[in-house]
Amino acid sequence: MTQQKKFDYTIKQDANTWSAEITRRVSARRSSVSKRQDGFETEALAKEWAEAELLGFLEKQKQANARKSERRAERNAQAEKAAAAKEAANEKFLAKREEARAKALEADDEDYDYDYDEDED
Repeated sequence: MTQQKKFDYTIKQDANTWSAEITRRVSARRSSVSKRQDGFETEALAKEWAEAELLGFLEKQKQANARKSERRAERNAQAEKAAAAKEAANEKFLAKREEARAKALEADDEDYDYDYDEDED
């Protein structure tokens, strides 16, 4: 399996002018154009523009990825906090339910009179 760059540029000639495209690799078989500029007089000018734009494009992507990573970390921390709170509430509920059950059993035991000597008269 060959490794290809996620972002790259291509230079094409259209009659007397050159065009440059910033491409993004979508899958192994497909790529899409992220940015395009037409009308360059020489291939060197098109290549220069493409290289400069690709660097700026990659820097912009890096910043966006960092922002998304921060948001994801914040969301994960909030989700962990919510899960911990939910678990604590569940534990509290179960403990309270068990305590109520134990009290009910004690109350039930107190209602019965275990005096078995009544039949001996």
